[in-house]
Amino acid sequence: MRLPFLELSGTCLKQGQVHGESLKDLIEKNIAVYSRRFQKEAKLSKVEVLKRTDSCLRTLKKQSINYYEGILGIAEGSNQELMNIAMLNFRYELLYHAIGKLQMDAVDGCTSYAVLPEVVSNGHTIMGQNWDWIPDVECAIVETTAQVGPHQMAFTEAGIFGGKIGMNSEGLALTVNGMNTTVDDWSRFEKPFHLRCFEVLSFATLENAMEVLTGTPRSCTANFMIGQAQNTVIDIELAPDTYVKISPQGGVLGHANHFTDPDSAEITEPPNPRRYLSKFRCERMEALLNELKPLDVEGIQEILKDHENHPQSICRHPDPALPPEQHTVTKTGVIMDLDERKLLLTNGNPCKNEFTEFSLLN
Repeated sequence: MRLPFLELSGTCLKQGQVHGESLKDLIEKNIAVYSRRFQKEAKLSKVEVLKRTDSCLRTLKKQSINYYEGILGIAEGSNQELMNIAMLNFRYELLYHAIGKLQMDAVDGCTSYAVLPEVVSNGHTIMGQNWDWIPDVECAIVETTAQVGPHQMAFTEAGIFGGKIGMNSEGLALTVNGMNTTVDDWSRFEKPFHLRCFEVLSFATLENAMEVLTGTPRSCTANFMIGQAQNTVIDIELAPDTYVKISPQGGVLGHANHFTDPDSAEITEPPNPRRYLSKFRCERMEALLNELKPLDVEGIQEILKDHENHPQSICRHPDPALPPEQHTVTKTGVIMDLDERKLLLTNGNPCKNEFTEFSLLN
């Protein structure tokens, strides 16, 4: 089964309304999934979650009226309470922070990559990732014809405005990885994770996209890989008050859920007995990319299916040694050809599901 596909246009409010109406049932399911996760994993009551969400939303309205109206539109289109939709859009800050305070081994999923033209058989820049997350979360692909700025195509969760992994008509692309540090704090509410994703894909140049990430402090830590056709690729590890830029080596770049060199950056990561699994996936990704040079789409598809160290592999499967609430699976495998403006995505594990191709026209 393919991921749901939406074509959006008009104002952010209108885009949100179509998103909400089209994915109404999936949004309702995601609200229930995250409500359970907040209660069971983060030990937060519904009242407390909504209280924090309200605080975030009031700040967001000052940061980006466009994103605020997108959230409002989703609430209207799906006939959901505004705070429930806002909770989905702030779930990165609220859930990661709360879990991190109680269960330090929680952040562990997603493997990103990029390869430059000199190591690709067709001479194009290719980026993508396996996005690993909660098995029950519902997702979709959205193609957005913006009123101002580039058109976009992105993978997102039902109920989250914009997209988190995707590219635009200027050949600019984005991948993401969750991470954390000991100084993350949701209540220090800077621009949230999903707003930054939305803004990155709204810009025509790599330089402007980079400013979205590095130009202001953050509440919580995350990793972003951004690149552009006929330009370059850069990985940015973003802690609340500092960041680290990482460039490809030998035309190859990989990243997972840990800082490459936290000591040099004077960054402290919380204890995590599973961090070695993140390091394994990153090293395995880079090793396979180097081994298969010159690379092509078919070769990268096979890498995204890799089961070395299964179930904690690049192609991620539930680990029976962990409790169900800590199960993580690959929700989508993504390949983006930045020069051709093409995306190939799976709905679920790449080892079990076909890649569907989408084209983003200028």
